[in-house]
Amino acid sequence: GLLGLAFHPDYKKNRRFYIYYSQQDPKRSVISEMHASTSDPGKADSTTERILLQIPQPYWNHNSGNLLFGPDGYLYIGAGDAGPQEDPEGNGQNLQVLTGSLLRIDINRSQGKRPYAIPKDNPFARTRKNAKRLKAAHLQNAREEIYAFGLRMPWRFSWDSKTDDLWVGDIGQNLFENVRIIRNGENHGWNVFEGFAAFSDRYRRKGETYVPPVLSYRRKDGVSVTAGYVYRARKSSSYYGAFIFADFESKRIWAMTQKNRKLVKVRQIGSCPEKPCSFGIDENGELLVIGYEGTIYRLVLEGSVFE
Repeated sequence: GLLGLAFHPDYKKNRRFYIYYSQQDPKRSVISEMHASTSDPGKADSTTERILLQIPQPYWNHNSGNLLFGPDGYLYIGAGDAGPQEDPEGNGQNLQVLTGSLLRIDINRSQGKRPYAIPKDNPFARTRKNAKRLKAAHLQNAREEIYAFGLRMPWRFSWDSKTDDLWVGDIGQNLFENVRIIRNGENHGWNVFEGFAAFSDRYRRKGETYVPPVLSYRRKDGVSVTAGYVYRARKSSSYYGAFIFADFESKRIWAMTQKNRKLVKVRQIGSCPEKPCSFGIDENGELLVIGYEGTIYRLVLEGSVFE
């Protein structure tokens, strides 16, 4: 089914949008471009579909599904480790596959046989051309679409509109749910680590740097993290600059702050009537919470104090 949708930054002029969905025979994730109908701009013209990227999904879980345009104008795509559990094939640490990573592509250009281009500052750009000269085996034929890796299930992510920090909710395995700030080229550890804790040495590489999460919470507090947004609507609010997120199973909603990717404080600020599967942001910067049963809630912070 449909997992994500993103409008082109120039959508008002070109009517282009992008979808992330699951497909069968064979099992795979598909990222496509479509245009809105010229006769009815409220509908998609399915005849305009142009497939950009397909990601094999052999086990049919941990697909992730978020895609968004970043402040740099590139399309970012969350790709889970493809399952089944515990990442037995080591996809999170395998740079030769697209799974277990956050991808970044330029959809405004094509490159070779690709219907998209690779941003020049992607960490593994041109590695295929330089493969013979690379001494590290894990870098040979690394996928150039990869922006960061070592992720299990980056279900939702967003940028801080003031700092451009990229916040990611990375769903954990057995014990921990993780909130991360991700930067270009980083390895965030899965499945060598789950959160801050060591998980497996099977795919550990000597000398590798693993970036820990900003926050990791145990299963007693929730089972599936849903990332939201850094609140920037009203400077007078005590929540200004706090990252607001939730947990799908426990329905809890939290606010947290950080400094240099170290947790400063975190507080539960409410709960959602339905399981929160995503967040939105309105034209004023106020937050919306998307319930799994189809209800959109407005998160009212006025009158509340984050302390």
